Amino acid sequence: MVVQSTGIGALPNEILISILSTFPTLSLLPLTLTSHRFHSLIARILYHRLVETAQLKERTLLLECYHPTTKLSTPSLNCEYLGTNVLESLGTCSEEDVYTDLEDSKTGQLGKLASLYSHFRPLKPEAERRTIRRHPAGGSFIMAANDLVDEHEELVCQNVHLEAEELFSQLCTVTNVVKPGPRGFLLGCVNISEGITRVWRHWLAEQAKLNAEDASGSGSIDVGRGDRLLWADNNKTVGLRMRVIERDDGTAPVLRSTDEDEAVSYTLQYEELVIRTGQLLLMVEQSIDQEVSHSGKAIVIGSWEE
Repeated sequence: MVVQSTGIGALPNEILISILSTFPTLSLLPLTLTSHRFHSLIARILYHRLVETAQLKERTLLLECYHPTTKLSTPSLNCEYLGTNVLESLGTCSEEDVYTDLEDSKTGQLGKLASLYSHFRPLKPEAERRTIRRHPAGGSFIMAANDLVDEHEELVCQNVHLEAEELFSQLCTVTNVVKPGPRGFLLGCVNISEGITRVWRHWLAEQAKLNAEDASGSGSIDVGRGDRLLWADNNKTVGLRMRVIERDDGTAPVLRSTDEDEAVSYTLQYEELVIRTGQLLLMVEQSIDQEVSHSGKAIVIGSWEE
């Protein structure tokens, strides 16, 4: 006599997925310990959520990256979605490859999902383009030397200047997920990360040298790609991949000691904003909850000057 199970485990995968898909992510994670079957099904659900969420179809990812002296003059940057993959793969592991691995139904696939990162390209601001100047006029030299500049056709560019006694510069990095509304309203805003990115003098020099070799054809474009990624936090949740170009601002002293560093200036080109996809998913779900609980309210961002 064959005894058939009548519990939830007897349900077909399609029905189980429909039931489990109604749970928020933080509620799903403890259920992975129920059985290997639940682990596999939840891993697939989370994978689809991660990839779908990263595209931010109804929301916008905003990046604020500025030198402390230019906080008030630096605009927020919209970010364009490029793709999601395992960071160490450097683009060789696609979204389809990750899903194929999940078909093996092996325990521990959630660890692979935790290593997924979504890639975005910061876009040049259109409405605030007047704030991006090739040769900023007025204001202090420090502000002008660390301002956004229009030096590339597609990439956002930021100047960085180090005086002779400075070992590094700092960039304040803030990322938010927002729900755009009509006429400049924001229907929701959730912070993903807020941190400080230190840009060291020796790193700038090394990256500028590699970039010069790439431009001359004597180097490989993929060499140092991982080294071009600077993290804004210790947990490696948000990072910026940048190219570095040395520039001459005409401030070199006539006389200096042989053991003294000289003042240097560089231009940073923002290639990619990299965000841990799992954290992005949690923040988007929080944004959705916020939108539901604050229905009818909005954040106003705009100028009321006549």
